[in-house]
Amino acid sequence: MAIAITLLALELPVPEGHDVSEFWHSVRANDGHYLAFLISFLVIAMAWGEHHRVFRTALRVDTRLRKINLVWLMMIILNPFATKMLIEEGHDTVATHALRWGFYALLQVLGNVALLTLTYYLRTLNPAGTGAGVDGNEGSYGVIIGFGLSIPVFFATTNAWVLWILGPLLTQRVYRRFWGRGDRELRDA
Repeated sequence: MAIAITLLALELPVPEGHDVSEFWHSVRANDGHYLAFLISFLVIAMAWGEHHRVFRTALRVDTRLRKINLVWLMMIILNPFATKMLIEEGHDTVATHALRWGFYALLQVLGNVALLTLTYYLRTLNPAGTGAGVDGNEGSYGVIIGFGLSIPVFFATTNAWVLWILGPLLTQRVYRRFWGRGDRELRDA
């Protein structure tokens, strides 16, 4: 995970300029690179946190769990490559733009599907009562919904990335409204 984040930083362009004005002009000229880095950094950091949360109560690990974990890890290590695709300059058609951004979104969907698979498989490995660390998957569902919906929408508009923000936020809100209340009632009983 740390290596994937480091690889993201290595791709960042260094601002140039002999005076402050040229320097800030260089920063503004590369703002897409810095924004793509920030997005991918946050995506990887959140995935890393979720991974720790899921595994904190793991009592046993078997071959199947390691294989699922490797699929998840592959999605993470492909993030620097996918981020680089986001910042490629050129005169893209909407379809080319959709393929670049859709690939990035697909990695996030597949990574979160693998994380959910890890979560549910860990529940089968751990005895009853030890699965507290594998509850609360609304974040993964939100990423799957937001990034997943953006893939076909990118073929219609270049602004489908907005779903990357809205999907997780709305999913979390719906989850808390409909299922969070029941969880509180069960905890209070």
